[in-house]
Amino acid sequence: MTFLNPLVLIGLVAAGIPVLIHLLQLKKLRQIDFSSIRFLKEIQHATARRIKLRDYLLLLVRTLAIASLVMAFARPAIKGIAGVNETSASVMIIDNSPSTTARNENGEVYSQEKDAAASILNDFHPGDDVSLMFTSSAGDTSMTYSSIYPNSLLSRITRSGPSSVWGSYSTAIRAAIDRLSNAGYVDKEIYLIGDLQRTQFVSDTSSITPPATPSLQNVKVFFVRTAESPGDNLSVTSVLFPNPVVEAGVPTEVDATVRNNGASQKGSVVVSLFVDSRKLAQSVVDIPGKTEKKVRLSFSVQQNGFHSGVVQIEDNSVQVDNNFYFSFYAIQKLNVGVVVNDTSSDFVISAINAVTSASNGLGAESDSTIQIGTKAILPQQFTFSNLAGTDVLVVESYLDNIDFASKIVRFVEGGGGAVLFAPLPSQEESFDRLISEMKLGTVKSFFSSPSGSFIGLDKIDVGDKFFSGMFASQESADQIKSQLVTKIFSGCEINPNPFDHVLMSTSSGPFLLGREAGSGFVFAVTTPADTSASNFPMSPFFPIVVQRTLFFASAVKQAPIQTITGHSVEYRLSGGGAQVAKLYSPYGDNASVLPRYAGNTAVFRLSGLDKPGTYSLVANDTICEVSANIDPRASDLAQASTSDISLFAGSLGISSKNVFVVNAGKNTAATIERLKVGRDLSSFFAGAALFFLILEILISRMKTFPGQSSLGDSREGSSLSHA
Repeated sequence: MTFLNPLVLIGLVAAGIPVLIHLLQLKKLRQIDFSSIRFLKEIQHATARRIKLRDYLLLLVRTLAIASLVMAFARPAIKGIAGVNETSASVMIIDNSPSTTARNENGEVYSQEKDAAASILNDFHPGDDVSLMFTSSAGDTSMTYSSIYPNSLLSRITRSGPSSVWGSYSTAIRAAIDRLSNAGYVDKEIYLIGDLQRTQFVSDTSSITPPATPSLQNVKVFFVRTAESPGDNLSVTSVLFPNPVVEAGVPTEVDATVRNNGASQKGSVVVSLFVDSRKLAQSVVDIPGKTEKKVRLSFSVQQNGFHSGVVQIEDNSVQVDNNFYFSFYAIQKLNVGVVVNDTSSDFVISAINAVTSASNGLGAESDSTIQIGTKAILPQQFTFSNLAGTDVLVVESYLDNIDFASKIVRFVEGGGGAVLFAPLPSQEESFDRLISEMKLGTVKSFFSSPSGSFIGLDKIDVGDKFFSGMFASQESADQIKSQLVTKIFSGCEINPNPFDHVLMSTSSGPFLLGREAGSGFVFAVTTPADTSASNFPMSPFFPIVVQRTLFFASAVKQAPIQTITGHSVEYRLSGGGAQVAKLYSPYGDNASVLPRYAGNTAVFRLSGLDKPGTYSLVANDTICEVSANIDPRASDLAQASTSDISLFAGSLGISSKNVFVVNAGKNTAATIERLKVGRDLSSFFAGAALFFLILEILISRMKTFPGQSSLGDSREGSSLSHA
């Protein structure tokens, strides 16, 4: 305890005045007996103790009253966590994540945060070094505002609003610590004002590295919690295409995931699908608390090219997560380059040109409307061929040439698709190099079975999305596999990598496998597309598989990008010749984007995706679309507990004794001030002095004789004693 007016303590000497008066009154009385009062002796002993007790009580309360009054003027205080009236370096972090748009009984949460921030800011003094940052831009030093005149920051707080970017608390606090590291002040403080979502404290603590500067472990962190946020909130968290190949004019489906982040069940939730601003589908679902439900919606589009869509639910606590934006590319035309020596009897070209509207023989009807253009390329000419406009390469013949393989790798990694058939004898080395560079695994050996012997197709992974929509049912898939007698006489054995999609296999290993390579997709078939190697090219299954590989690989190339608001993404355009493009936002503005080049691949870095919606990258025509949605963590409004906050602070290297959780309210600044400079106890001692004075009056009126009821009676009894 400290005293703000310590010289006043000299007045405690006055507390001895009642004691001195009491001692002076202790004189022995001369006793004179009168016959008329002889009967009073009988009650003398009974009342003497009561009188003495009252006198001592009066002595005590009068002494305490004077002492309390002196203490009140001396202004005793319990020392706080900081020195009194010391200047400080502080960073104020305001949480403006999407969750702060929620409303409670006091209105919008973000408005309450601004009120709390203004209250704290007004409590600073000129000379205090105060910095202001927001969680949505905490990693951007250009968006941090500092001043030694704290009130000048008030206008920035007033003009601010919630963001669609979910900013990490750990990133913000580390940025604040970095800012305080060079501040020449004794007191260093961080104020984080927000709804304190639990997801902020438990989602990424395992990846946090404590600060390297030990002296900063004494920084004080105040977590200022606004009023309770509503726990209930619905959100759309994803939209996925079970079949990645979308064809114009052909029905397709999407799976939308709707999550109930609250504890209570939500019934009759209306889920609507809009494509190109037209409502095409709707469904109604019930969602129990703390669960999510997948909703399948069917639709079709008639035009080739990019389309933008949104899955929407009805209004609830947080509005910005009621929409999930996506886009897709409907294939209508496809350009395929086929690297082959002889086109006159090539089974692959025949399969590509097959009529796709006929029954596919797999238990489901193929009504594809995709127009496929083919271009045959001799292996000797491939190295010098212009691949601009080519969507997919089919390679049947190879050259033992490093440039030959490198060109295919660059084409795929830049966003193209490729289908590699195992080579005929004498071309194994180039195929082996491609399998390795595409990370499809390693070629164990090439084989040629003795005359009359063969291996057969053993398994089809019908659960992979590659086969989505190709089979009417699992039973039909098994039936087709049993009826499809595939005889393989020669080919190669591949030891696949763990992340390969092994779609078809034989008893000796993969038969058809694929994987993403860079921004593209590559397939490998472990037998040549020739009847001397297998009877597969003569199978009715062959054109179906060939066409599917082309559609699938092309869909990957055209696949729009999904990202989270506030994140930057890259788009790679293979073939070279790309010019300056413009990125158009869904809100009407645009910005020029200059590509950088990696070989013949143009790499566009797309940033400024700070609001939800679908953005278009345009160079003459649309070449890519990017859909941005808020971080799903922003939708969970559950608040962190004190232990969550303590563990989080510990992971940042901040001592628990320097972590304070404050509930915001009308007296937020006063609450923090008491924590910082301590509590002034003068009002307590003033109240105590008043209490003792009232108690003194009550004690002085205490009865000392039987039947005595007033102060006058007491004085009469005293006169008799002196008489």
